[in-house]
Amino acid sequence: MTCCAQLSTSGYATAIHQRFDPFGPNVANQVLALYPAGSYTNPEYALIAVDSDFRMTCEVRTLARAPPGSNRKPVWRYFYTHAFENDARLNAFRAFHTAELYFVFGNLGNVIGSSYTATAAEQTMSQDVMGYWTRFAVTGDPNRGVRVFWPTYDPNTNSMLQLDDNFAVMNGYHNAQCDYLVTLPQP
Repeated sequence: MTCCAQLSTSGYATAIHQRFDPFGPNVANQVLALYPAGSYTNPEYALIAVDSDFRMTCEVRTLARAPPGSNRKPVWRYFYTHAFENDARLNAFRAFHTAELYFVFGNLGNVIGSSYTATAAEQTMSQDVMGYWTRFAVTGDPNRGVRVFWPTYDPNTNSMLQLDDNFAVMNGYHNAQCDYLVTLPQP
């Protein structure tokens, strides 16, 4: 893995054009307008946001919004935002794909094959995440005796539980971006 400071603003624009020009005129420019490099710590993080939303976040939102039917079960969405705090290399990756699994399985001592010492907040976070997942597996509902109630997904608010040192309910994450990206064909 490499991360996250080599890409320039012009390199970011070039990468977006390479990815989105095949979808038609002005598509890349629209993506650049929805994800301006200046809104992120560096252009690499802007590119990661585009790729994450296009390939996963927005597609999951589409699935969560599937019309309810008679057999439809409640949906709970989460958005993992935690960056590992006690290792500068891991912290540079910020909230990377599958990082939440270290918390789900309580395996914080070995992250990406490296020894890691979790902070007290990370240990608490892991206990809480394991509790949510266990309750969901046992009862079909992650909530019972929790510090932060995890609401079922509501397509009107795009509600999710933000997983970080302090859990919070968040609404409307990247709605405008996803509204546009889901109109494009998946590669």
